[in-house]
Formats: sequence, C-alpha cells, structure tokens
Amino acid sequence: MDLIHILASVTFILLLIFIYLSWQYTYFQRRGIPTAKGIIPPFGHMLPIIVIHKTLGTLCEKFYNETKGYSMCGFYHLWTPILLIREPELVKNVLQTNFSSFSENPFDISSVKCDQLLKSHPFFTKGDEWKKSRAPVTNSLSAMKLKLMMPVIQRIVSRMTEYLQYQCGKEVDLKVLCNKFTGEFSAIESGIQTNNFKNTDEIGYNQMIDIFFKTPTFGNGVRLMIFFILPALGSFLNYGLTPKVVDQYFREIGTKVVNNRRKEKGNYNDYIQYVMDYQKLHHNIENEEVLAAAHMLSFAFDVYEIVAVTTSFLIMDLARRPEIQNKVREEIITILDKYNGELTYDALKEMPFFDKVLNESQRMNHLLGITMKICTKRTKLEGTDGLSCVIEPGQKVAVSIYGLQMDPKYWNEPEIFDPERFNNDEKNTRHKFTFLPFGEGPRMCVGMRIGIILVKLAVAGILKDFSVEPSKKMVFPMTKDETNFLNFPLGGFWVKIRPLKSGACSE
Repeated sequence: MDLIHILASVTFILLLIFIYLSWQYTYFQRRGIPTAKGIIPPFGHMLPIIVIHKTLGTLCEKFYNETKGYSMCGFYHLWTPILLIREPELVKNVLQTNFSSFSENPFDISSVKCDQLLKSHPFFTKGDEWKKSRAPVTNSLSAMKLKLMMPVIQRIVSRMTEYLQYQCGKEVDLKVLCNKFTGEFSAIESGIQTNNFKNTDEIGYNQMIDIFFKTPTFGNGVRLMIFFILPALGSFLNYGLTPKVVDQYFREIGTKVVNNRRKEKGNYNDYIQYVMDYQKLHHNIENEEVLAAAHMLSFAFDVYEIVAVTTSFLIMDLARRPEIQNKVREEIITILDKYNGELTYDALKEMPFFDKVLNESQRMNHLLGITMKICTKRTKLEGTDGLSCVIEPGQKVAVSIYGLQMDPKYWNEPEIFDPERFNNDEKNTRHKFTFLPFGEGPRMCVGMRIGIILVKLAVAGILKDFSVEPSKKMVFPMTKDETNFLNFPLGGFWVKIRPLKSGACSE
C-alpha cells in the first residue's frame, strides 16, 4: 500500500509539473508574440547550451534570423520566458531611453566565496553598487590619464616589434602575440614589472590569466553553462568563475604592491594607483590589499582577453585583404611623419580610414554576440509591427548583436568586408543601434577608449614595419569555438609576418 501511495504521489507531482510547464511554455503564445522553435521541456531552448554545442550568443542569433519580419520574439531559459527584441528602436529603448527600467545586467556571481574579487566588477554589480564600482574605473580612464599611459603603451609596442624581428617568415599565433601585448600592459598598469617578449619559463602574470580564460575545453564549457544557465547550482556547489590559484595569485600581488607602495611612498602614474587614490578619496577602505587585488583582476578581465581577440580579428582581416592593409599602412605612415614618428593620443584620432576598418572588423566579429538586461520597473515594449509585450520586474530582455550587425536589412551584403559602410553618409542614414561593439547607453563598456587605443597602437606598430599574410595553418572559413564565451575561431589565428625592408629581420 505504501508503494502505491508513493507512486501515486510521484505521478501527481509529475502531472503538476507537466501542467505547469505546458502552461508556462505558452507564455508568449498567449501574448501573440512569435516563439522560437525547438522547445524541449524542461530545458526550454537551453539544451544546446547545456550540452555545450552552442553559446547563448549563437543561439540568439539563430532565433533572430528565424523570426525575420517581427519586431520581437520569445524563447525560454529553461521554463523562464525571455524576450528577444529585433528592432533598433526597441534596443535603444531598453539600453538608453528607458534605462531606468533596464539598468541591470542579469548575470550574477554564483559563488561569492570563489569570486569575491570579481564580484565588484561593474558588469556584475547592480543598483547603487554599480555606480559605486564604475566611478573609480571611469575616473581612472579619463582622457588625461589615458594620455599619461601612452608612453607605457608605446614602449610595449617597441618591445613587440623587436620581438617580431625574430619571427619573420615563421607561423605566428596572433592570439599568443596579442596576449603578450595586452598582458604586459595590464601587468604594468597594475604595478607588476614584466617583459612578455623575452623567452622565459617563469610562471607569471600571463600564465595566471590564461588559467582564467583557457581552462580545458570541456571544463570551460561546463563552467560557462553553469554560469549562464544554472547559477543556483553554481551557488550550491560553490562553483565560481575564478579558479582558486588565480584568486590566490591576485591576492598575493595585490598585497605585495600595496605594501611596497606604503613603504616607498613614491608617486605612481598607473591604473592601479589612480583607482586606489579615487577609492581612498571617496570611500572608506577597510581592506586595501583585497580591493587592489579586485581591481587588478577586473582590469585583466577587461583588457587581457577582449583586446587581444579584437586585435587578432583585425590583423587577420587585414592579412586577408592586402589592398586594405596597404591603405591602412599608408595612413599610419602619413600620421607618423606628421607627428615626428610618434603615435600620440591626438595622432590616433586622425586616422579616418583605420577607424572605418576597425569598425568593420568589429561589426563582423563581435566578441560576445549578445547583450541582456533585466527589468526593474514594469514596462511595455511596442514594435512598429504592432507587437507589444509588458515586461515585469525580474524578466529578461535579450539583444542579438550578431543578428543586428549581420542583418541585410541594415547592411548591404553584410558578409562582405567593406570599411566604407562607416563613411559619414552611410552612418547618417543607418540607425545607431544596429552597431553595438561596446554596447550603448549608461552601461556601455567603460574601457572603450583604452581598448581602441591599445588595438590601434598594436596594429600600427606591426604594419609600419611588417606585412601580414594568412598562414597555411589558418582554417577558412572561420568557425566559432562554441565552448568559448568569446567569439573565437576553432584552430586559432595564424599568420606569417614579413619585413617591409630587406634585412630587417634578426636571426
């Protein structure tokens, strides 16, 4: 009898779950909004992510392309409805016009213990805490302070070009090269002296950041799946984004840098000093060493990988198109002549063609492919096709950046690399919110300006002395590695770098 009661209870519970899911999966249907195909209870549309076959960005691009002709569509994060908006004006509404109703990112740190250093990153913070975490970063990346950073970046570029003299004719992994560059910059600006362009077996800054970004393929996929799909499971298992060894490393160097500067009492002009000075002036700091470690990790998180992948894509785009590469090089050399051989902060603003090429590379190779916001105030979104949806507090809204930036409705022949899309005439006729390389609105990427400076100086440093061409190891067409949360091609980026002048290479 007991067994019968147990079976009956289980059956009844399963029946209730089935009824609930059946009702929940009609959420958008009941509101007259088209729903993405492929619902699989109880996973909703998330099974491809759970089995690590697709990233969320790739999945939303698929939904975007399958619902052409509509201003919005719906999909399900397990059994939770998410609205995907497709019209640029709706995107503007969410990211900028109605920001007060969509001011928060929906991603939470699942393990406060594991990710204590990362939890204060502006991307993860909410409400007043977001304003508090963003302010010191914004202040430390002001135009005045970026100009003070220029000599540091220029010295690193010089070391990179010296290094490349020994790589002439060899197959070069662009990503490794660019990580040497971004790693050296983020280390120096964190008070750590390093030289990534000398061969060394020492385990140091770059190796630690690589552990964060380059965990084994399957483990990386599982970690990201838990972060995006099952954060509650991550919290229960105390499974965070930051590997323990990385957390320990940054705590140690944070303590070392702070203690050394207390003893020496010198004047330091680097990012970590700017941000710590701001914190001391505006906030009561209880643990300066931990705060320094948190800002160091956040800076590395922003600069090391994102700038390196952006630069790698840009160099590969130039390598595949020699005529565009030559035109960019001519512009760089002209500006160098004007500014006595030095690419200053102001000089970088006088490269209109280079800017167009960078924009086009970012359009075709967006790194995340998606942005999402969580509703904080009940809001009604209305498309030009008559569709409308009331978004309740706690509900999520998604934007497919991949979809918008490759949509033939806004970009003629979007698969073709054409920098002239970004001339003033075309830009003035195109909706601003069809191009979102850094996001838009108050929560757009705070590191946009330093990112552009690093990319342009690195590429200019290479092109003024070398030509770049694809290596035979490079796989075309490029296919996205779906285990990586950033857009990254399977097989990596491979080029050959050759000197412009004979005899310029070192043996």
